[in-house]
Amino acid sequence: MAPLSGQLVKTAPPDPSDDATASLRSKCLQLLVSTLRPQPHDLDKATELAAQVEQHIHCIHKCNQVKYKACVRSKVANLKNPKNGHLHLGLMSGSLTPEAFARMSAEEMACAELQQLRAEYSSRGVSERQLPRRVEGTETRRLRCERCGRALFLPAWVRRGSPDDQAMTFVTCSSCGQQWYHSGWVCL
Repeated sequence: MAPLSGQLVKTAPPDPSDDATASLRSKCLQLLVSTLRPQPHDLDKATELAAQVEQHIHCIHKCNQVKYKACVRSKVANLKNPKNGHLHLGLMSGSLTPEAFARMSAEEMACAELQQLRAEYSSRGVSERQLPRRVEGTETRRLRCERCGRALFLPAWVRRGSPDDQAMTFVTCSSCGQQWYHSGWVCL
């Protein structure tokens, strides 16, 4: 609708944060281009790839500038890492899309060697925290099972109740599996 003559049309003042955002995005784009280390004949392709990566990162984190900058820094650091040459080659060859690269986490960007090492640490950590599935511990001749008369095993682990309770040491019969705990050796 056109303004009537004599009426003032109010326009919103320009948002100063738009200039700051544009400046930040421009710097991030330049950083991504320089990180791709383009050869003179690949400069246009590297610029286009960097622009697409930056655009996708901006779409993902447009509401949070801190996360946007952290994501760009993460991408730059991983592209600069000599062990992560697969990222650079993937982007330049087209086997890794800019959108997929923009969405990758630090764990996904890591080289195969580091991913394997992380998987080993993770699996070791899980297995170390699992309770034993079979009777483990130390055999004792001082206690006998009331059910079958065999020697009991003192397990390698101790169950704890609330912080006010004392630690309870359990024993398990090696033949019938009956469990007992130290409170006058009461059967469970």
